[in-house]
Amino acid sequence: MSAFVLDTSAILTILNREDGIDTLLTLLEKAEDQEADLYIPFMALMELEYLLLRRVGFEEALTILTLVKAWPVQVPESTEEWCHRSAMVKSHTTLSVADAWIAALSLMFNAELIHKDAEYEQVPDLPMVKLPYRV
Repeated sequence: MSAFVLDTSAILTILNREDGIDTLLTLLEKAEDQEADLYIPFMALMELEYLLLRRVGFEEALTILTLVKAWPVQVPESTEEWCHRSAMVKSHTTLSVADAWIAALSLMFNAELIHKDAEYEQVPDLPMVKLPYRV
């Protein structure tokens, strides 16, 4: 079964109906039909939450987060192995701490990272699906 990790930019692609949404909606359908495993790292949810709090306030942010968590996804929480893998990624790249965690999860699960961030291209051997980059 195929596995995919959603970066915060992929989640926002769905919420904002940006270019690339069709790819993501297809993956959500596959996950619903148990034809693919989708993961949202806890760090991506944290990023999403703080962005929402800045833009729409607490109540609406909570509503949106509840909807995202209801998608057919798994939300892995931190483990010691993931922490070490994230530190390795961070030590060899200029990624943010959050993006290092997100990339490390993809590497650990051999899952394709779905994103809109060119910064991920500096991670060797990272399987990825590049959505149309923001200009």
